[in-house]
Parts: sequence; structure tokens; C-alpha cells
Amino acid sequence: MAPDERIRRALLAGLTVAALAAGAGWWRAAAPALGSTAPDPAPSTGAFLGPGLRVMIDAETGQVLPGPEADPDEPLVLHEEPGGTAERRQVYEVWRERSRLTPDGAPFTRRANASDAVRFRLTVGCSGPGAVAVRFTGSTDDESEQVVSCVPATASILVVTTTGGPLLVRFAALRDRVDLDAQLDALN
Repeated sequence: MAPDERIRRALLAGLTVAALAAGAGWWRAAAPALGSTAPDPAPSTGAFLGPGLRVMIDAETGQVLPGPEADPDEPLVLHEEPGGTAERRQVYEVWRERSRLTPDGAPFTRRANASDAVRFRLTVGCSGPGAVAVRFTGSTDDESEQVVSCVPATASILVVTTTGGPLLVRFAALRDRVDLDAQLDALN
């Protein structure tokens, strides 16, 4: 083996080790922080006054807020009928969709299989200069159109009840292109 070939191999091995070390350093620096990044909110003073477990519920999403004896990952919705009876419901994600919609494109359709009188919560968020039209088929709100404005970028929550067959949800962009973020949850 010639001396200049040894030098080339040694230089190549050294550059490889340097590149691996630099990549490992970048990888560690770019890694997300693990664990809690903010303190848990303090419970209200009345949280432990009555019998049973009391938790704080986010009114918009139905999620359990962090606090003592509460699991923030537990999907929970408390549903209260007009007569005053409350019931606890579990929430299960059926599907989540993130898409870019354009006004000249075909409507985007997602499907959920359901039996009669199943309630779903559809959370629709979008960003961009346009709006999103949402239509349902297979629900008590058949062929009614809900328009969600994307300016400002906010989320709208729609609750629908099925009529016994598959639930079809159609999304169409109005006026301009939009980035859609939608999630369908079953309320049991």
C-alpha cells in the first residue's frame, strides 16, 4: 500500500468520525424536551368539598385539565341534558385529517361507520385566506352547510347525530386555498 493511499484513508476515516460527532451533537441539541415544561395549575378551593372525584373540564374540547387526581390524557365529556341530569361520556378519535384545499378542487370526503343515534364531535380548524364549507350526509343535519372562516385561524366544534348508516363529512374550500385540520371524535 502506497504512503499517500494510507494518508487518504486516514483522512477519510478522520472526516467520517468528525461528521458523526457533529451529527450526534446536532441530534442531541435538536431533541425535544422531555417531561413537563410548565407547572400544573393549582386546583380550585372547592375541588375537594363534595363526595366523588371532581376535575376541571375544558369547555371547548371536553378534555380533562391537569390537576390532582386528573389524567389530562383521559378524554372525558360531561353531558348535561336540559332536565339537569348529567352523564359522563368517553371520547374516542375516529379520524384526523390535515389537507390543503383549493376552491377549484373537488370536495374532500371522509367517512365514519356508525349505528343509529351515535353522536360525533367534529372539530374543524383552518388557516389561509379562504373559508371551509362542511356538509354532512347520514346525520340529522343532512345537507345543511356549515361555513368555517379561516381568518382569523380558529377552530369550530360541531356536534352531529347519525341516522343509522355511514356518516359522510365533505370539506370544500371557499374563496381561496386553505389548510384544513379536522378531527372527528365519537361521543359514547
